[in-house]
Amino acid sequence: MSKKMIKLGFAGLGFIGSIHAIACFSMPLIFKNLPFEVKLGRVYKNNLNDIPHFFEKGAKSLEEVLENSDAVDICTPNYLHYEQAMKTIERGIPLYLEKPIGVNSKEAYDIMESAKKKGLIHQTALMYRFMPAITQARDMIKNGEIGEILNFKALMLHSGYMDPKRPISWKLKKSTSGGGAILDMGIHLVDAVRFMLGEIKSLRAISKTYFKERPVEKGSEIYDCVDVDDWTSVEVELEGGGWGTMEASRISPDIEEETKFEIYGTKGSIKISTKHPRYAILYKKQENKEITGDYDNKSEFSKYVNSIYPPEKYSLGWMVDMHMASLINFFTNIVESEIVFEETPTFEEAYKDQVVLDKIILSAENNGETIKF
Repeated sequence: MSKKMIKLGFAGLGFIGSIHAIACFSMPLIFKNLPFEVKLGRVYKNNLNDIPHFFEKGAKSLEEVLENSDAVDICTPNYLHYEQAMKTIERGIPLYLEKPIGVNSKEAYDIMESAKKKGLIHQTALMYRFMPAITQARDMIKNGEIGEILNFKALMLHSGYMDPKRPISWKLKKSTSGGGAILDMGIHLVDAVRFMLGEIKSLRAISKTYFKERPVEKGSEIYDCVDVDDWTSVEVELEGGGWGTMEASRISPDIEEETKFEIYGTKGSIKISTKHPRYAILYKKQENKEITGDYDNKSEFSKYVNSIYPPEKYSLGWMVDMHMASLINFFTNIVESEIVFEETPTFEEAYKDQVVLDKIILSAENNGETIKF
């Protein structure tokens, strides 16, 4: 069977763009029977002198990428997403766009609507939907394994901004990022909670900026310049009646950074961690039994995710693994000319996440005011 050739152009090739590229480059080594073949095309980035040899070449403008690509992956800073996404959509080119898709829900809405009108294959890099433990937990919850949801905890704890001498960047200014830890990392928590547990009914949030002063560049004078959060905690009420918390931090040092979920119901609990991304841990209270491993009663989406998630012997680490599965889904949708699974993190799902995040930021700005949906 012939494979569909997809030349993938890139806008941005920083840390996350490199993760995407590693995933694309490694795909054919791990999965032999994919219905597509990805060629890494042109790259639009600041420094064109260090383009890896397996890309076609560097590009001096986004337009040059668009003219020579079958699909585009945008991995630039948040404040560039809107303009670059709209140009790509206008050209009718399938688009894979890093989160958040805009700096606020208004930008996200415009991008979503434009992609819909074009009938464009599109996806956001909300790759936790492609973590097998997440999809397994979603199945367990839908199948009533832990009964009615009572409460939950969702945490993403990093430590990358602990050093007060780390220079200011676009991520630390609201005008260029849209928000701090809660937008950059918390969007994954919001999306995973919505994906597993359902929509949010109300919330209230507290944010803190511990390191407000940073140098412009390494070794330069330090000044008050940071206007986004280092840490945010959100209390959430679900439409289904459960309560929980979401916490995102850039200043929580630990020997190993981790994202984790704890979900408690009337019949037991489920625990998920990026330290063990392949399986959720199910505890059934009546039997006083903890169950880890394969789960028989899988949804079609879970079966699919298991088929596109790299086998353990080929794992490149959970982050690359999840991005690889997410990108395989995007390319498969291009081959099929439709978004095959409704669980796909489309721009509509990304927009819904940003509506929640806008309300989280508003609540924090108003001293933890409760906001209803």
